[in-house]
Amino acid sequence: MNTKRLFRYVALAVATLLAYGNTLTLKYASDDRMLILENDYTLKGYQGIGDVFTKDSFTGYFGEDGQLVAGGRYRPVSQLTFIAEYECFGGDLKHHVGLHRDPKNEELFSQSALPVIQHAINITWYILLCFTLLAVLQKLFPALDHEKWYRSLPFIATLLFLLHPLHTEAVANIKGRDEILCMLGSLLSLYCSILYIEKKKWWWLLLAFLAMCFAVFSKENAITFLAVIPLALYFLPAEKRPADYVLTLVLPLLAAGLFLAARTHALGGFMNTAGNDNILNNPFAGQSKGTEIATTLFTWAIYFRLMLFPHPLTHDYYPNQIDLTGFANPIVILVILAVIGLLWLAIRGLKEKSPVSFAILFFFITFSITSNLLFNVGTFMNERFVFAPLLGFVLILAFLIQKLASKQLSSRWTVTLLAVIGLLYGGKTFARNFAWKDDITLFTTDVQVSNKSQKCCLSAGGSYMKLYLRETKPRKKSEYLRLAEKYLTLALKLGRSDSDTYSLLGQLYFYKGDYIAAAQCYRAILNSNPTDEETLRNLAAVGNSSIIRIGQLIEDNQVDEALKLAQSTLKDQPNSPDVLNLMGRIYGEKLGQLDQSIQYLEQAVTLNPDHASAQENLGIAYAMSGRYNDAIRCLEHALEIEPTNARIMDNLANVYHSAGKNKESIAMLTQAIQAEPTEARQQKLDSWTH
Repeated sequence: MNTKRLFRYVALAVATLLAYGNTLTLKYASDDRMLILENDYTLKGYQGIGDVFTKDSFTGYFGEDGQLVAGGRYRPVSQLTFIAEYECFGGDLKHHVGLHRDPKNEELFSQSALPVIQHAINITWYILLCFTLLAVLQKLFPALDHEKWYRSLPFIATLLFLLHPLHTEAVANIKGRDEILCMLGSLLSLYCSILYIEKKKWWWLLLAFLAMCFAVFSKENAITFLAVIPLALYFLPAEKRPADYVLTLVLPLLAAGLFLAARTHALGGFMNTAGNDNILNNPFAGQSKGTEIATTLFTWAIYFRLMLFPHPLTHDYYPNQIDLTGFANPIVILVILAVIGLLWLAIRGLKEKSPVSFAILFFFITFSITSNLLFNVGTFMNERFVFAPLLGFVLILAFLIQKLASKQLSSRWTVTLLAVIGLLYGGKTFARNFAWKDDITLFTTDVQVSNKSQKCCLSAGGSYMKLYLRETKPRKKSEYLRLAEKYLTLALKLGRSDSDTYSLLGQLYFYKGDYIAAAQCYRAILNSNPTDEETLRNLAAVGNSSIIRIGQLIEDNQVDEALKLAQSTLKDQPNSPDVLNLMGRIYGEKLGQLDQSIQYLEQAVTLNPDHASAQENLGIAYAMSGRYNDAIRCLEHALEIEPTNARIMDNLANVYHSAGKNKESIAMLTQAIQAEPTEARQQKLDSWTH
């Protein structure tokens, strides 16, 4: 390798470090939890390797419900790397983390050295991918590999591919490594096939087979290279025999067959369709095929825009972030025309082996599996879905830049143009990386873009709840609670009416002191799952706090609020003596409705005869109704329960006096004064004795 070519590889490595070096400060985010922090297969270390290769990846997180995600997940190679890193660099983690989604794992992992190491490994894999890509492009288009770097199509395309912001998720998110490994293995398989064509040595075919195994077992998208490999060999400017196309494809086909067999065994079928009636697994659930295709084509327009102008970016395009549409939409019509035009251009350039032709065909071949047109991928779109297809776009962009450089632009202006594009792409990538610091940062950042996504709004609301619970400053706590309510209620409005939403809203309203709203949220969960233990506990906690609050409202003479809260609490605790007692107080003490008051209080003492407050209040209500004997019976029983309660003594003395039992009234009032002397009681005693 000469010095100039070595410089290009060094430049790519440096550019990667400049664009992605800040990912070394990041922790874990998004699907990292499901595949690393809380995946039992990963946490078992080397003992989990067997499960990784024989079961759905998410079964290690969800347990028996592992196939809740549409299509299933079988990507054992990337998870194998997580296991190896956990065993080699996890230190004491293995002795402290817990299985079955232990909540302490996130903090333990984040405080260890492992996230720095895993992000560094992601960068390393990405550098290797870019090296391989440059080598492949140099083989395919040697005539366009100018000795001056700024006029070299392979180098410009690789540099743009490296810096493009649509790749941030794959590099900045550790779980996104499956995209990198998949494309790396696919390109290595292609490169080995090219070397076989050039050298006619059989071991290159074997290496191509091994590379394809590495690729497909990293991610199923590598299967598209079964079409890319013969396409690339057609463009290869080397002498080829018809048999070469067959020989270079047989072993990659075998690798794909082995993968599909292993995947079918692991998932229990070729395609797992679990959860397809849930719009979070199938955004087109309940929609016509026409709406599905038209909306899919509409998302292609968004992909095209983001490739050209990658802003704003987000990780979440779940419903309702993309509006469902039809073929009458002008954008859909434009996409159809654009696709037809691009395919025509690609076919037209096949004979001349135009790089643009290769780029267009490469894009559509690799995009086919994630485009939503052939398979439902479980969401409207995602930026990482064009990780490999993006090569087609940057090839065309590099081709245009090279044409300008060779015909219209001077060397200085060409370098300036590349520098501007590189700085814009690289700067956006560097800035976007920070959003992937952790879940809270990711969700609260991306909800600014994905504010119509049920999932993102729920995640942002939950994140602000976590910030609220961590914060100590009152002003910030109040702001976090406000934002949590904003996004959780928005998620509900957008249609996310599941237990997760109601549980978070119930928690939020509880902290706000809105116990009626909190109880309504927990009741909504119990409507579909009446035996949910956590919800029952939360509802009981709301009830206990409500009882305290009702008493405060009664004392503050806020009768309407006290009655509303008491009625709400009574729905959940119809046999609670405490709540029935408070209802009796409100109707008797505040509203003067003695019959209603007595009804509630009688229920309270029936349920708990030793409820001193209910007995006391019932005695007072009886006395106000002229039922002195019943009043005396209740108050005497209340005093037996709380023999030192001066208030009960005072009330009993009043009833004795009203019933004409002067001797008993004076004795009881004297006893009350001895227990708790007050000026009012002394004055009352003086008036009774004189």
